[in-house]
Amino acid sequence: MGLDTIIVAFFVIGTVLVVAGTLTMGTNTLVESSYHGYVSAHQTMMDRLQTRIEIRNIVFNVSTNHTSFTVANTGETKLSNFDLWDILLIKDGQVSYLNESQYSVTPDIDILNPGILDPHESINIELLIDLDSNDSFIVKIITENGIVSSAEHEAGV
Repeated sequence: MGLDTIIVAFFVIGTVLVVAGTLTMGTNTLVESSYHGYVSAHQTMMDRLQTRIEIRNIVFNVSTNHTSFTVANTGETKLSNFDLWDILLIKDGQVSYLNESQYSVTPDIDILNPGILDPHESINIELLIDLDSNDSFIVKIITENGIVSSAEHEAGV
């Protein structure tokens, strides 16, 4: 046992230290990404729990054959990105997904942040598609974080 044994021992110890360091860094990265994923999921869940919307005041305009209604933020989460909202119209057993050219969004009560639907504020949505008098339909709104509200109405009544 001489110098060659000492060199091999240093080599083995060095290899063990490099492998241990690599595993430690990999584990640290895994733990950090898992933690950030958990925080993100928790924040999304809390936003969803605190988000509530309500469809109110559905009105059918006989002269234009358009329907308008108010969407009120009754929760505690600020809502924006109205272009990410889904607006569905259910009529005669058919579901129609409305694109941005088929409805218009205008602020009704916009006190704090312009363009953002803060809690206790509301927006008006006008459906730019023609409906007939006495059509029975359901309007369904889905926000960008997946909260749903719906209301049924009979046009012309």
